[in-house]
Amino acid sequence: MITVVIPTLERPEQLERCLRSLLACDPPPAEILVVDQSGDDRSRDVVAGLADDAIRWAPLERRSTAAARNHGASLASTEYVALLEDDVEVAPTWTADVAAALRRLDRPDVLFGAIDEAAPVDRRGLAVSTHDVTAPTVWGRRTHPARPGYGGHMVIRRDVLLAAGGFDPRLGPGSPFFGAEDIDLNYRLLRAGRTVASTPDVRMLHHQWREPARLPRLMYGYNLGHSAFCAKHLVRGDLRPLAFVAVQAGGDAKMLASAIRRRSLLRARVAAWRTAGTWRGLVAGLRRFRAP
Repeated sequence: MITVVIPTLERPEQLERCLRSLLACDPPPAEILVVDQSGDDRSRDVVAGLADDAIRWAPLERRSTAAARNHGASLASTEYVALLEDDVEVAPTWTADVAAALRRLDRPDVLFGAIDEAAPVDRRGLAVSTHDVTAPTVWGRRTHPARPGYGGHMVIRRDVLLAAGGFDPRLGPGSPFFGAEDIDLNYRLLRAGRTVASTPDVRMLHHQWREPARLPRLMYGYNLGHSAFCAKHLVRGDLRPLAFVAVQAGGDAKMLASAIRRRSLLRARVAAWRTAGTWRGLVAGLRRFRAP
């Protein structure tokens, strides 16, 4: 049995859909911790309205996805903790699929699942917050830390997360660097020799609720955070993240090429914002993480 931790910030409709899907699982999670950073009572009212003893409402004043996940893990009572976002939905078999995948992969320290888009995206559009897994994989220590998966669909041993110091609140939503708190944790876990696995046999749906006009800024934030994560380790004398910056810059160029090929103004704007995030994040991150 697992504890599910869901950070939320003023998205009660998405939260309710996510919670209802978890309550429909067979077997249900041992507990569901809603770490609420909202400035109003709507998310708390959702939890109260569902009236299920498995759901615990845990308020957190600080607005930080990293801090919320850490707080939820500290409150959990099970060996494994599943970290989800509030804008996702799982199938009734999800908990059983997680348990089966953990057994098949010899109970790894960390397990990532696939994230599918809930609705199809046309060729000029852009899917975000998705993750494709082609085969069950146990990753080596030199793996790029974005390859295993992301914090929105992560199952991790509670003691491993706490021993690693949790997610770094200086990264991710709620910080000046909007993303990569999960990639940073992946990097630290892989370097420490922890068993990190991914499987296509555990899946969930991500509901894209943002308007297309907001996506370029979102992708800017993701790249900003990724480069800041790289800077965090570069200032400590670890030069390997230079390769990660190069990979990201290559991804920016590929996005521009796809914009031209598909004649997509949205993709062109995303490419420009991504590129700005890559280099601004590196410069700002070097300044931030050099500071005493």
